[in-house]
Amino acid sequence: MRVYIETYGCWLNKGESEVMKTLLLHAGHEVVDSLENADAVIVNTCAVRGDTEVKIFRRLRELEESRKKRGFRIVVTGCLVNVRPKSILQVTPEASLVEPDALERIVEVVQSDKQLFMLRSYPRARKTLPEYWGGVTYVLPIQSGCLGSCSFCIEWVTRGVGVKSYPPEVIVNAVKDAVRRGAKEVYLVGQDLAAYGYDLGTNLTALINMVLEEVDGEYRLRIGMMEPMLLSTQIEKLLVTMADGRVYKYFHIPVQAGDDRVLKAMNRKYTVAEYKSLIQKIRSSGFSSSIATDIIVGFPGEDEEAFRNTLRLIEEVKFDKVHVARYTLRPFTKGYLMKSIPEPVKKERSKIASELSLRVAYEINKKYVGGVFDVLVNSVSPKMDFVGRTIEYKPVIFKGYNLELGKIVKARVKGATPLALVGEVID
Repeated sequence: MRVYIETYGCWLNKGESEVMKTLLLHAGHEVVDSLENADAVIVNTCAVRGDTEVKIFRRLRELEESRKKRGFRIVVTGCLVNVRPKSILQVTPEASLVEPDALERIVEVVQSDKQLFMLRSYPRARKTLPEYWGGVTYVLPIQSGCLGSCSFCIEWVTRGVGVKSYPPEVIVNAVKDAVRRGAKEVYLVGQDLAAYGYDLGTNLTALINMVLEEVDGEYRLRIGMMEPMLLSTQIEKLLVTMADGRVYKYFHIPVQAGDDRVLKAMNRKYTVAEYKSLIQKIRSSGFSSSIATDIIVGFPGEDEEAFRNTLRLIEEVKFDKVHVARYTLRPFTKGYLMKSIPEPVKKERSKIASELSLRVAYEINKKYVGGVFDVLVNSVSPKMDFVGRTIEYKPVIFKGYNLELGKIVKARVKGATPLALVGEVID
């Protein structure tokens, strides 16, 4: 069968789509790049935000109209399955539903003549990692779940409670195989990488040390999102590990708010001072790094003073990148029951926070101008410019060059924007 996979949401979802691709290909099916002529369509969904949910349901309606004309099967997977099963079936009444932790049964679902439902059972056993199919980047999911209970988060419904980690030896073997076959960067992804191994009696630092010790070759590791609460318990040892030249000096550490009262309402397990202390440890590590964060504006109870505190944090910490999101109601969460802030207020705060974040990022990026860096060329932009990454994971755009993907070039930074550096090859 020809199967088309459409993915929404985070890097973990992208990695899990690669798991499904691996299983389907090994079963003799073909994974195609477009909807045309597909026999089955898999929609791997996200449930984190309300606006994403609206977008997915709009797409499901479009696919259902196409299905009526062309007769392909629809399989809906991912986080939205456990949250909105009835709503999904109202839009696509013949779709099969597969929760995230049941994705290893995707071949059975695609091949079945029956409509199948696999949801809210939260199976814990995970055996399959995605195979490397070529290209510069290998996306490798290593865990799901977290140990938090944030009042805005629906993930305890989508993926169950607790942490589910792949065994370290399985991960090391997957990285070793990908690098041997040509991967130049490996993205370790998950729901909270700082929670990796809590179910296995190990941790993220031990895993990365194991990879670096056992996998030879020219490659770079990128570590995905880490929650502050658990990261702070292992940051000293992790910083020693990340000094290795094969690890991107990149930290994605969501803060969500810069006000202690709002953080408490969110049920985040740290204060602003503790978060700033964590960042200070990273900045004092002896190597240059990039720090990205997530901020939610308009969470219930965020008054003007609290919002100003968040703006102050952005200016003080000087994040390299900030993902600003307006708070959206999520069912099954404590935040759903709290008094909402009007949408116009949230929209205005989002605009202010985003503009400030871009100004701060631009000031940081301008300091790179004139510097010379080793840049791994890893992609081509929509404008057909080659793009690479410094060891701090800073994007560098090369305009007018014909470069080889996967090669490390020596580049001088000749310009900067809030989102990227502009480079010229000097060697």
